Amino acid sequence: MKFLKRHVLALLALLCLPWAAQAGGWSVGVRLGFPVYYHPYPYYGYYYYRPYPVYVTPPPVVVQQVPAAEPVTTYPAPAPAPVATTTAIPVSSGASSAQIDEAFRQLASADEHARAGAMVQLGRWKVQRAVEPISQALSSDRSPSVREAAARALGLIGSPTALPALQRAAQADDDREVRHSAQFAAEVIRSNLPR
Repeated sequence: MKFLKRHVLALLALLCLPWAAQAGGWSVGVRLGFPVYYHPYPYYGYYYYRPYPVYVTPPPVVVQQVPAAEPVTTYPAPAPAPVATTTAIPVSSGASSAQIDEAFRQLASADEHARAGAMVQLGRWKVQRAVEPISQALSSDRSPSVREAAARALGLIGSPTALPALQRAAQADDDREVRHSAQFAAEVIRSNLPR
Protein backbone atom coordinates (compact mmCIF):
# COMPACT_ATOMS: atom_id res chain seq x y z
CA MET A 1 0.00 0.00 0.00
CA LYS A 2 2.84 2.32 0.75
CA PHE A 3 4.19 1.56 -2.67
CA LEU A 4 0.89 2.42 -4.28
CA LYS A 5 0.56 5.68 -2.31
CA ARG A 6 3.99 6.78 -3.45
CA HIS A 7 3.22 6.07 -7.03
CA VAL A 8 -0.17 7.79 -6.92
CA LEU A 9 1.32 10.85 -5.27
CA ALA A 10 4.10 10.90 -7.83
CA LEU A 11 1.55 10.58 -10.62
CA LEU A 12 -0.55 13.40 -9.19
CA ALA A 13 2.54 15.54 -8.85
CA LEU A 14 3.40 14.89 -12.48
CA LEU A 15 -0.13 15.74 -13.60
CA CYS A 16 -0.20 18.97 -11.62
CA LEU A 17 3.32 19.90 -12.62
CA PRO A 18 2.53 22.00 -15.76
CA TRP A 19 -0.04 24.16 -13.93
CA ALA A 20 2.09 24.53 -10.85
CA ALA A 21 5.15 25.48 -12.87
CA GLN A 22 3.24 28.11 -14.82
CA ALA A 23 1.50 29.54 -11.78
CA GLY A 24 4.32 29.76 -9.27
CA GLY A 25 7.44 29.41 -11.34
CA TRP A 26 8.73 26.35 -9.49
CA SER A 27 9.19 22.80 -10.72
CA VAL A 28 9.23 19.34 -9.26
CA GLY A 29 11.58 16.63 -10.45
CA VAL A 30 11.03 12.91 -10.37
CA ARG A 31 14.04 10.71 -10.25
CA LEU A 32 13.85 7.68 -12.52
CA GLY A 33 17.51 6.78 -12.46
CA PHE A 34 18.46 9.60 -14.76
CA PRO A 35 17.51 13.25 -14.48
CA VAL A 36 14.27 14.29 -16.23
CA TYR A 37 13.18 17.89 -16.01
CA TYR A 38 10.08 19.56 -17.28
CA HIS A 39 10.63 22.81 -19.14
CA PRO A 40 7.56 24.86 -19.98
CA TYR A 41 9.42 26.52 -22.88
CA PRO A 42 10.33 24.80 -26.13
CA TYR A 43 13.95 26.01 -25.94
CA TYR A 44 15.61 23.42 -23.78
CA GLY A 45 18.14 24.79 -21.37
CA TYR A 46 17.45 28.40 -22.36
CA TYR A 47 14.60 30.67 -21.59
CA TYR A 48 13.19 32.64 -24.46
CA TYR A 49 12.29 36.23 -23.76
CA ARG A 50 10.18 37.94 -26.34
CA PRO A 51 11.59 41.33 -27.39
CA TYR A 52 9.28 44.10 -26.54
CA PRO A 53 8.55 46.71 -29.18
CA VAL A 54 10.33 50.02 -28.86
CA TYR A 55 8.12 53.01 -29.40
CA VAL A 56 9.88 56.12 -30.66
CA THR A 57 8.05 59.36 -31.04
CA PRO A 58 8.59 60.95 -34.43
CA PRO A 59 10.32 64.30 -34.60
CA PRO A 60 8.03 67.29 -34.73
CA VAL A 61 7.09 68.64 -38.15
CA VAL A 62 8.04 72.26 -38.64
CA VAL A 63 6.17 74.11 -41.35
CA GLN A 64 7.81 77.29 -42.53
CA GLN A 65 5.82 80.15 -43.82
CA VAL A 66 5.98 80.61 -47.57
CA PRO A 67 7.26 84.03 -48.58
CA ALA A 68 4.86 86.19 -50.52
CA ALA A 69 5.28 85.93 -54.29
CA GLU A 70 6.51 88.91 -56.19
CA PRO A 71 4.42 90.14 -59.08
CA VAL A 72 5.36 88.60 -62.39
CA THR A 73 6.55 91.00 -65.01
CA THR A 74 5.47 90.08 -68.51
CA TYR A 75 7.60 91.04 -71.44
CA PRO A 76 6.41 91.25 -75.01
CA ALA A 77 7.11 88.17 -77.12
CA PRO A 78 10.19 88.44 -79.31
CA ALA A 79 9.59 89.12 -82.94
CA PRO A 80 9.72 85.99 -85.07
CA ALA A 81 12.93 85.43 -86.97
CA PRO A 82 12.74 86.17 -90.65
CA VAL A 83 12.07 83.06 -92.69
CA ALA A 84 14.96 82.25 -94.95
CA THR A 85 13.88 81.18 -98.38
CA THR A 86 16.11 78.59 -99.91
CA THR A 87 16.78 79.42 -103.49
CA ALA A 88 19.21 77.23 -105.30
CA ILE A 89 22.13 79.15 -106.66
CA PRO A 90 23.05 77.83 -110.09
CA VAL A 91 26.77 78.33 -109.59
CA SER A 92 28.60 78.81 -106.33
CA SER A 93 30.93 81.74 -106.05
CA GLY A 94 33.96 79.42 -106.06
CA ALA A 95 33.25 77.68 -109.38
CA SER A 96 33.85 79.04 -112.84
CA SER A 97 31.96 77.88 -115.88
CA ALA A 98 35.10 76.13 -117.11
CA GLN A 99 35.25 74.07 -113.90
CA ILE A 100 31.57 73.17 -114.20
CA ASP A 101 32.03 72.13 -117.85
CA GLU A 102 35.00 69.98 -116.84
CA ALA A 103 32.88 68.31 -114.12
CA PHE A 104 30.16 67.58 -116.69
CA ARG A 105 32.79 65.97 -118.97
CA GLN A 106 33.94 63.83 -116.02
CA LEU A 107 30.38 62.45 -115.65
CA ALA A 108 30.96 60.48 -118.87
CA SER A 109 34.39 59.17 -117.80
CA ALA A 110 35.17 55.45 -117.72
CA ASP A 111 36.80 55.81 -114.28
CA GLU A 112 34.22 55.40 -111.54
CA HIS A 113 36.21 57.50 -109.05
CA ALA A 114 36.28 60.39 -111.52
CA ARG A 115 32.51 60.12 -112.08
CA ALA A 116 31.82 59.99 -108.33
CA GLY A 117 34.11 62.95 -107.63
CA ALA A 118 32.53 65.03 -110.38
CA MET A 119 29.03 64.34 -109.01
CA VAL A 120 29.95 65.34 -105.48
CA GLN A 121 31.70 68.48 -106.77
CA LEU A 122 28.63 69.48 -108.80
CA GLY A 123 26.54 68.89 -105.66
CA ARG A 124 28.78 71.15 -103.60
CA TRP A 125 28.51 73.86 -106.23
CA LYS A 126 24.69 73.37 -106.26
CA VAL A 127 24.51 73.28 -110.04
CA GLN A 128 20.80 72.95 -110.86
CA ARG A 129 21.30 71.75 -114.44
CA ALA A 130 23.24 68.75 -113.05
CA VAL A 131 20.14 67.30 -111.36
CA GLU A 132 18.95 65.42 -114.46
CA PRO A 133 22.25 63.68 -115.40
CA ILE A 134 22.98 62.84 -111.75
CA SER A 135 19.45 61.38 -111.33
CA GLN A 136 20.04 59.22 -114.42
CA ALA A 137 23.36 58.03 -112.99
CA LEU A 138 21.63 57.22 -109.68
CA SER A 139 19.19 54.91 -111.41
CA SER A 140 21.43 53.37 -114.11
CA ASP A 141 25.14 53.42 -113.19
CA ARG A 142 26.67 49.99 -112.63
CA SER A 143 29.01 51.08 -109.79
CA PRO A 144 27.54 51.29 -106.27
CA SER A 145 30.07 53.95 -105.24
CA VAL A 146 28.98 56.17 -108.15
CA ARG A 147 25.29 55.67 -107.28
CA GLU A 148 26.00 56.58 -103.66
CA ALA A 149 27.91 59.70 -104.76
CA ALA A 150 24.95 60.59 -106.99
CA ALA A 151 22.55 60.32 -104.03
CA ARG A 152 24.80 62.52 -101.89
CA ALA A 153 25.18 65.06 -104.71
CA LEU A 154 21.41 65.29 -105.16
CA GLY A 155 21.06 65.87 -101.42
CA LEU A 156 23.66 68.65 -101.59
CA ILE A 157 21.91 70.35 -104.50
CA GLY A 158 18.57 70.10 -102.67
CA SER A 159 16.31 70.28 -105.70
CA PRO A 160 12.78 68.88 -105.17
CA THR A 161 12.83 67.52 -108.75
CA ALA A 162 15.32 64.89 -107.56
CA LEU A 163 12.89 63.42 -105.01
CA PRO A 164 11.35 60.72 -107.30
CA ALA A 165 14.77 59.35 -108.27
CA LEU A 166 15.95 59.38 -104.64
CA GLN A 167 12.80 57.62 -103.40
CA ARG A 168 13.14 54.97 -106.10
CA ALA A 169 16.78 54.36 -105.14
CA ALA A 170 15.97 54.33 -101.41
CA GLN A 171 13.46 51.54 -101.96
CA ALA A 172 14.85 49.47 -104.82
CA ASP A 173 18.64 49.79 -105.09
CA ASP A 174 20.67 46.62 -104.58
CA ASP A 175 23.34 48.24 -102.41
CA ARG A 176 22.59 49.04 -98.79
CA GLU A 177 24.82 52.12 -98.68
CA VAL A 178 23.12 53.56 -101.77
CA ARG A 179 19.69 53.01 -100.19
CA HIS A 180 20.84 54.68 -96.98
CA SER A 181 22.36 57.70 -98.78
CA ALA A 182 19.31 58.10 -101.02
CA GLN A 183 16.95 57.95 -98.01
CA PHE A 184 19.03 60.54 -96.15
CA ALA A 185 19.21 62.87 -99.17
CA ALA A 186 15.43 62.63 -99.68
CA GLU A 187 14.85 63.53 -96.02
CA VAL A 188 17.20 66.52 -96.32
CA ILE A 189 15.34 67.79 -99.39
CA ARG A 190 11.92 67.28 -97.75
CA SER A 191 13.02 69.12 -94.60
CA ASN A 192 14.09 72.16 -96.66
CA LEU A 193 10.84 72.41 -98.60
CA PRO A 194 8.67 75.42 -97.70
CA ARG A 195 5.59 74.51 -95.71
